[in-house]
Amino acid sequence: MRLHKYFLVVLISFITMAAQAAETLTVVHPALAAPTLIDNGLPGPSPGDVRIFQFAAQTIGGDKITVDWIMTTTGVNQSNMDEYRMNAATFSFGSTTQEQIVIQGIAQYSSASETLKADVSTVRAVTGGTGKYANASGWMETTHLSDGTWKHVLHLK
Repeated sequence: MRLHKYFLVVLISFITMAAQAAETLTVVHPALAAPTLIDNGLPGPSPGDVRIFQFAAQTIGGDKITVDWIMTTTGVNQSNMDEYRMNAATFSFGSTTQEQIVIQGIAQYSSASETLKADVSTVRAVTGGTGKYANASGWMETTHLSDGTWKHVLHLK
């Protein structure tokens, strides 16, 4: 019985360590300009609408990043007009596209807003990368801060 408990403690410790991020990278940027909106489907909020952003960001350490972000509306909750938007984003480091981190996921947005409401955060998956970020995985928590700026905390494995 004692060996069984020891094995269980070691297993839980291993799983906990494996779930933790090996590196945390914080990216910030100012408020966003309006995206390019492609109003597919029915006029107004509807599945198929696409929003395209490209903006400058930087790490807390000052490394320059270009972010390319595409959101596609996949569904609209008619009772409160919230939209479900699938996101694909690429964070490119430096002046080339050789070092990238790729993000994907879905989040809930108000139909009245192009972006998340202020003081709201959401989590998306890190699905890959290139260069020093090749085979990156993990998750990213995005927060739209009350002053209009943004913070993305990438938890990389």
